[in-house]
Amino acid sequence: MLPKKSRVLRRIASGCVFVVVATLTMSGIVRAEPVKVAFTGDQSVGDNARAVLQLVAEEGADLLLIQGDLGYEFGAAVRWEANLNDTLGRDFPVLALVGNHENHEWPVYQSLTERRISRSDKLSCDGNVGVKATCQFENIDIVQTAPGVYEVEGVLGDDNYANYIRSAFSGPSDHWRICAWHKNQQNLQTGNKGNSTGWDVYDACLDAGAMVAVAHEHAYSRSYLLSDFENQTVVHRGSDMTLQAGQSFVVVSGLGGKEVRPQVRGGDWWASVYTSTQGATHGALFCTFNESTADCYFKAVDGSVPDQFTLRRGSQTATAPRPPPPVDADASGGYVFSRTDKEEFRWIDRLASGQIGNIWIDRQCSDQLGGPVASGDWDDLVNLAPVMDSVANPCLSDSVSATSSTTGYVFARTDKEEYRWIDTNGSSDMGNVWIDRACADSLGGAAVSGDWVDLNEQAPAMDSISNPCSENSLISANLNLDASTGFVFMRTDKEEFRWVARDSSGEMANIWIDRDCANRLGGAAASGDWSELADLAPKFDALPNPCH
Repeated sequence: MLPKKSRVLRRIASGCVFVVVATLTMSGIVRAEPVKVAFTGDQSVGDNARAVLQLVAEEGADLLLIQGDLGYEFGAAVRWEANLNDTLGRDFPVLALVGNHENHEWPVYQSLTERRISRSDKLSCDGNVGVKATCQFENIDIVQTAPGVYEVEGVLGDDNYANYIRSAFSGPSDHWRICAWHKNQQNLQTGNKGNSTGWDVYDACLDAGAMVAVAHEHAYSRSYLLSDFENQTVVHRGSDMTLQAGQSFVVVSGLGGKEVRPQVRGGDWWASVYTSTQGATHGALFCTFNESTADCYFKAVDGSVPDQFTLRRGSQTATAPRPPPPVDADASGGYVFSRTDKEEFRWIDRLASGQIGNIWIDRQCSDQLGGPVASGDWDDLVNLAPVMDSVANPCLSDSVSATSSTTGYVFARTDKEEYRWIDTNGSSDMGNVWIDRACADSLGGAAVSGDWVDLNEQAPAMDSISNPCSENSLISANLNLDASTGFVFMRTDKEEFRWVARDSSGEMANIWIDRDCANRLGGAAASGDWSELADLAPKFDALPNPCH
């Protein structure tokens, strides 16, 4: 057998030059060299975090992806960088992204990450690194987003991330695809976390055949191969999984150094669960990506390997024949389209401009409209109706008679699990505010439903009215809460807990705490929205965390 020769190929993509290490065989076939990637998150800067970084070095990783929550406290960024330098080296490529605990000094972490990218001849990124960016490392494309991260100044928790993912992964590719962000949806983690990101970002990755890597929950869990994230529909229960359009999986790798949490939730969609309930300790997921296969394993710092699996890179474009145009495709009456790569229905209609657009509808709406006339996968939908989320929901118009209401009503979002109270604000404009499920139920449940676009059309003034369920829980002086010892404050406009106390100067201050910490401190003693918290304790993030 003739020996192989290696060379470096330079490749142009999205206006950027990045380096691909490849092997040129004597037969002329170019093959990418294996790339080993480590996945972790929820680090801190103590001994456990350093042990995980040392493990990354010992396992011979080529790239480290950190899915948020890096240092947890003000001033930790310098120590975080020192840990990376001491264990991995100054020039080792690291892609870190923003988590909710980067509320202290995210610009510093971001700058340190950008410098590491600039020092690497294999790693390149376009966009807002760690927040909304597309990165390439050899034969791997990584899209970083920040859905649900509202705690960090300058970061938007809702910034059209799903469409950004779709755009970044549009078209065929011979690269591996990875979606990376920090927070979770309740059923796709094993702890106490709630719904934070919405399903649209998961769907965008599913349609692209991209694996989803997150953290936030301090545990490790991996799903089976899924065809529907929201309903946790399992394709099969084997450990050999093919990633392709309409098939993906999620891995939560949050054992980077902080405390290990127990299992609270389960489900038959989990292929592997490794929490304190199973005696877990800290570690990282490692995947070695070859040209079309990847061997993955989670390894703990004590040497245990609780999970192993294989990935295969399948077709990222549809192979099924395109559906024929429906009989009324040129009519203005519209028709129902049923996706075959996941359980989803779309209403297709002609816009005033003459273009064909579509909008998400639920099964009940589909049935009311006579059921699907055409079906196909995501690519078929885009070919038939390329203007996404651009037409009116045909089942919404009859129920939206409250747009001039002054008494208010509950709006349920169909594109994620969220409720909004809609009413006129002080300027007589239609406004809305977030409410929880209990509040929605107490107000009689949803009167109207629709997606984000529908919500904006009905009530464009976001967060401009008061929460109708917080009137009896507003903070006032007669609550007689002891600020000298502190108490837990629960926000009513989102799922968040804050510790409120007087700081060293005697002023009222607050600090973010997680649900476990809130429970250990006796639960919420007061509640209110963001403005009420600001009125009560105007100094933000000015206290030590009482549970650390």
